[in-house]
Amino acid sequence: MDSEISLEYEALCHNHMNILKRYLFHKISNSSDAEDILQDVLLSAYKGFEKLRDKAMFKSWIIGIASNKCVDYYKAKAKKLEIPLDEISGKTIADNHGTETIMMVNDTLNMLKDKDKQILYLFYIRGYNQKDIAAKLSIPIGTVKSRISKAKENFKNAY
Repeated sequence: MDSEISLEYEALCHNHMNILKRYLFHKISNSSDAEDILQDVLLSAYKGFEKLRDKAMFKSWIIGIASNKCVDYYKAKAKKLEIPLDEISGKTIADNHGTETIMMVNDTLNMLKDKDKQILYLFYIRGYNQKDIAAKLSIPIGTVKSRISKAKENFKNAY
């Protein structure tokens, strides 16, 4: 990229940095992860800047890149199944529901795919509503509803 284009990119980034940061920090609750994604967005935008025909569309273009990076982040997180298992077993559930319930919950979770486990965790253990789960994972609310329904069905069939 020549220096003139590089300067134009730098100026546009400078003008839109606050909105880009607000967007990312709103979408990604972990500030360290949001910073990493910001760097990814800026690098991707820099690499693709010459392909942007209408520079007046820079703001929506870079927010679109950020949106895609957020979706990638949550997809990767869902694959890793970042659910602290000590939160879904042990004393809290035992105090409220007994040992049998703990075993049933763990058995049901073990029957599901990781992405379904994460939704159940967010819904039943963390208390998120379906709309919040959809927003957090960047998936349609219908997907959240169907996965919760599928998990309930699996639970009924198992017990």
